[in-house]
Amino acid sequence: MVNETLSALTAGSTPDGTELMYVVQGGNSRRLTALEIANAADAWATAAQGALADTATQPGDLATVATTGAYSDLSGLPTLGTAAATAASAYATAAQGTTANSALQPGAIGVTVQAFEAKLQSLSGLTGAADRLPYLSGVSTFALATFTAFARTLLDDANAAAARTTLGVPTTLVALTDTPANYTGMRRKILRVNNAATAVVFRNPYIKPDVVKRRRVTAASWLISTSAADNQWFAVAWSPELGLFAAVAISGAGNRVMTSPDGITWTIRTSAADIGWLAVAWAPELGLFAAVSSSGTGNRVMTSPDGITWTSRTSAADNDWRAIAWSPELGLFCAVANSGAGNRVMTSPDGITWTIRVSPADIQWRAITWAPELGLFCAVAITGTGNRVMTSPDGITWTIRVSAADNQWFSVEWAPGLGLFAAVAITGTGNRVMTSPDGITWTIRANATDNDWRAIAWAPELGLFAAVANSGAGNRVMTSPDGITWTSRTSAADNGWLAVAWAPELGLFCAVTSTGTGDRVMTTVSGNTVTYRS
Repeated sequence: MVNETLSALTAGSTPDGTELMYVVQGGNSRRLTALEIANAADAWATAAQGALADTATQPGDLATVATTGAYSDLSGLPTLGTAAATAASAYATAAQGTTANSALQPGAIGVTVQAFEAKLQSLSGLTGAADRLPYLSGVSTFALATFTAFARTLLDDANAAAARTTLGVPTTLVALTDTPANYTGMRRKILRVNNAATAVVFRNPYIKPDVVKRRRVTAASWLISTSAADNQWFAVAWSPELGLFAAVAISGAGNRVMTSPDGITWTIRTSAADIGWLAVAWAPELGLFAAVSSSGTGNRVMTSPDGITWTSRTSAADNDWRAIAWSPELGLFCAVANSGAGNRVMTSPDGITWTIRVSPADIQWRAITWAPELGLFCAVAITGTGNRVMTSPDGITWTIRVSAADNQWFSVEWAPGLGLFAAVAITGTGNRVMTSPDGITWTIRANATDNDWRAIAWAPELGLFAAVANSGAGNRVMTSPDGITWTSRTSAADNGWLAVAWAPELGLFCAVTSTGTGDRVMTTVSGNTVTYRS
């Protein structure tokens, strides 16, 4: 079989593995056994493939890399691909890779993290401060409100009883009857709180008028009382809680206050300063008188808890302050002035700290009153054109109202029983009264006589307005049960009566004046069943 080609092998030949032959392939010769030759030729790699196999990296050679991680451990290192040939700057650092792992992914927004929200944006824009609380001021806007230490002590109370304790609200009310010696038998009801020494008188503003008492008061002439000094007394106020009148003056030396428990006997009190005290008001909730002045430097307010001891307070501005009123519902004093530039109103929650408020017109405001049923302050003026009334629900924001006539309106009063404001003037012809149910729409009313009507007061128990005048002959008083129909009354003297107040516990009106000799006070007779003064 030597030198025979594979194809020359005859069919049926069966090599036994011992026979040898040479095979020439591609110019190379090999010696093969017959068994090897018997296998098909296509089961063998070509010589070129064999050459490649001799230089290939075997799997076993890579075991070292997998174990040690060192590429240099490979024997017969293969050529690295394009990744290894790319510059290192084209790839992230290990630190950047760590950051990428923890970075917020778009798919997480609104799922595991909060998406953009306008309310949260507004809330985050607030500048925090002590004692402030955020609240919604609109659909998507927040603002800060004052949240005081006191408010926090109230909010942490577990129940109403705890809240009452925090507020100091009494748990026991004991009704007693008191008969002050000065009242000569007239009785008044007093409500004592937890049997405390301070008595508080509660009055219903809707008291049904006693027509009999009204007739008694209106039928009799007014009576003169001896004034404590012949000062120019410009204002008077009654304190039910103290059972005391307090009057203030624009003249006198250290004696510009006088007080009286009955309107008859008056005692001089030391004023805080010798300046022009023109108005005084009583605040039951504070237990405090407050008076305002037209003169002085930074001290145009004084206060007193008893009408006896008076203390100067810093006024908000050195304006010509002409009138003052107290609002129990707002817990606020409000004063108006005759002078100032856009600042003719000031307010105070305690009579001590005063704040200027913007007045809607720089005219001469002369009087102010509070209407609890309307929740409204109302002030009137002696100057202006069709704008001599202004109103405010809070003492801060004021609105001009059209006055019924351009008279010099000197005083205004609210009558709860009538649901009516009434104002009086010192000028005009037969039209020196105007009324309004709301402080907005005003109607002229015919006055009794064309006197200089300086002040007006309302008596709920009598259902009666009373006004006093600075002029007239024996007729310097007029009264009205409805604010519409007015009747002249006989005054005690033809003095220049400037102020009047009602004392329900005494059942009488009391007026003071700037003129006269030892007779600068007058009162009505008492309308009470048990005669106090007649």
